[in-house]
Amino acid sequence: MRPFAVTALLATLALPGLALAQSAPPAPPPGMGPPPPPGAPPPYAQPPGPWGHPGGPGDHRWRHGPDAGMERLKAMFAAANTTHDGHLTFPQAQASGMKPIIDHFAEIDTKNRGYITLNDIMAWRLNRMAQKLEQRAAALRAQD
Repeated sequence: MRPFAVTALLATLALPGLALAQSAPPAPPPGMGPPPPPGAPPPYAQPPGPWGHPGGPGDHRWRHGPDAGMERLKAMFAAANTTHDGHLTFPQAQASGMKPIIDHFAEIDTKNRGYITLNDIMAWRLNRMAQKLEQRAAALRAQD
């Protein structure tokens, strides 16, 4: 009985070690290991979804830097502008599902041309940011 117990004990201790020795080594975490070749997408990159970033409208993983939002806007504008003339009409915005642009199209089209450009959208966004900052500044001034 004693040799059997010793053999069983040794087998119990050795088998997990053998199983680990046969498995493949784990992949290094992102950022570790050799750098990707020039021009290759980063290891975390996913194919863009219908909104120009992975995962859809509620996914904010596309924010990887200060210009990421601008690049996304340019990509969405280019995709929506089916005539490729730099002019986005209301039907084109509707067809692409650009909800904020659709909701504020008349506000963005300050020259009443019936179309908007990328510069019109950027100016509108900057004006909205300025208004929000002014409101926050007024609220802070009111606290004093």
